Amino acid sequence: MALFSRGDRESKDPSVTQTRPVLGREAFCRICGSRQQFTRCWLRVGYVAPCPSCGAVFNDPAALYKKTLPECPRCGEYLEQPGFEYGLCDGCGSKFEVVAGSKPSLLPNKQQRAEMEKLGHAWRKD
Repeated sequence: MALFSRGDRESKDPSVTQTRPVLGREAFCRICGSRQQFTRCWLRVGYVAPCPSCGAVFNDPAALYKKTLPECPRCGEYLEQPGFEYGLCDGCGSKFEVVAGSKPSLLPNKQQRAEMEKLGHAWRKD
C-alpha cells in the first residue's frame, strides 16, 4: 500500500461485480403510479458474476450477456447490464433501469415476475 493511497485498488477483471454510486433523481415509478425519489442509484461497471437472487455463480458471464436482456439460468432473475444506470424507488423498493430523458424500465424481482405471469403486468392492485 503506497503512502497517501485510498486503500486497496479494485480488481480490473470485468467478471467481478462492480458498481459506482451516481446522483439520485426523481422519476416516474409505474409500480407506485407517481413520481418518486430514487435516492439509491448506481452505475454497473462490470458483469454480475454471482446471481443477486439465488447466488448462482456463472462460469462464463459474458455468454449470458450476449442476450438482449440477460437472466440467471437457474432462477430467471434479470441481470444488470454494464454501462447502464440503475436505481431503487424510495416508495416501493422496485429496481429500475434509469435512462436520462425517458421513463425508467422495471427489472422485476421474483415476486413481480410471478405477478406478471399471472396478471400480465406488475402493477399493484391495492
